[in-house]
Amino acid sequence: MNANLSSGLLALALLALLAAPAMADTVKPWQGARTVVKARHLAPAMRKGGDYWDKYTFNANLGEKGTFYFSLAIGDALSTDKKLDCKGRLTFEDKTYRWDNDFRESAWSQTSGDTSKITAGRASLESDGEKLTFRNETDGMIYEFDFTPIARPWRPKSGQIQFGADKNAYDVTLFPLMQVKGKVKLAGGEWTPVDGRGFGSHVWGDLAPYDMFRWSLEFRGLSGDYTVYLRELGTTGEFGQTRIPYLLITKGKDVLVESFDFQFAPTEVTTDEVHENKYKVPHSFTLIGKDAEDPTRQFRAVVKMKKQNKRKDYLEGLNVMTKGIAARFSKPVLYDYDTDFTFEVKTSTGLERIVQGVDLGRLEINWLNQ
Repeated sequence: MNANLSSGLLALALLALLAAPAMADTVKPWQGARTVVKARHLAPAMRKGGDYWDKYTFNANLGEKGTFYFSLAIGDALSTDKKLDCKGRLTFEDKTYRWDNDFRESAWSQTSGDTSKITAGRASLESDGEKLTFRNETDGMIYEFDFTPIARPWRPKSGQIQFGADKNAYDVTLFPLMQVKGKVKLAGGEWTPVDGRGFGSHVWGDLAPYDMFRWSLEFRGLSGDYTVYLRELGTTGEFGQTRIPYLLITKGKDVLVESFDFQFAPTEVTTDEVHENKYKVPHSFTLIGKDAEDPTRQFRAVVKMKKQNKRKDYLEGLNVMTKGIAARFSKPVLYDYDTDFTFEVKTSTGLERIVQGVDLGRLEINWLNQ
């Protein structure tokens, strides 16, 4: 071989090695056996460090009376302050009540033990790991709601993904389907009983979401007493751009399927031509897989976009300085869809068929970075 050519190839090889990314750090999802949900899983993690965060999100359909949304977010990625943002919305008898209040670390409280309780102003969330109780008063309206399990609270195995040698955690607790009973009192009025069905989750992390994940996909389907919950997570390059999926299918209080490794095949993908990152959005897909413990228990599914509800660029509307700082870390966009769906689960007793009816089929895709 020509000496100059050989030297050139060697130089290119060395440059390629120098340019190659460092070996990806370890990521370990969902270790061990399924964990029974306790009150401690509802308590704020209150971890040390500026990137720690907690997020509680709950929704309910109150039939003809209205709808309910409740959210708590704890932590500040830009400081070590454990501030809390309490927000929500209650639609009731054609009226809508909203609240969005920030509390400094010293202005809200939490207790934990056999019962976990968070209090922020007049709003509170209390749980023993099974039943959850929500209370609040705003603009003369008072509500009290109890959420009790139809499908049992659930964690994917240990409920945690661990990132890197420091074992930074991402922790998940789900409430797939809840019976909702309670009462609402409007200013100057009497208490009105309400009932419906709801669901929710508590998630926390030691790292900022954009440091763990490039993207996430979440699907939730409700049909009668069936629930389907699907999550796909894609880690950052630091953690090998690893795909981390999990899926839960329940019937009443029984778990039909839990799976952590299945085939996900997009059938329709849209490119976000408006965004500089040209995010790819798989809004229709098929699934094929089997239960993690019982391989004879198999499932397949078709999920198809019905309509797009919204596209939300979280940086839009920020002032130039704030947007510039935030964009250095993440360029997040949310895509929200209503869907049609059909799931089939083959068990030893026959075929369970879960079909979109009047209930929910909702798909959310979050891109954090390309």
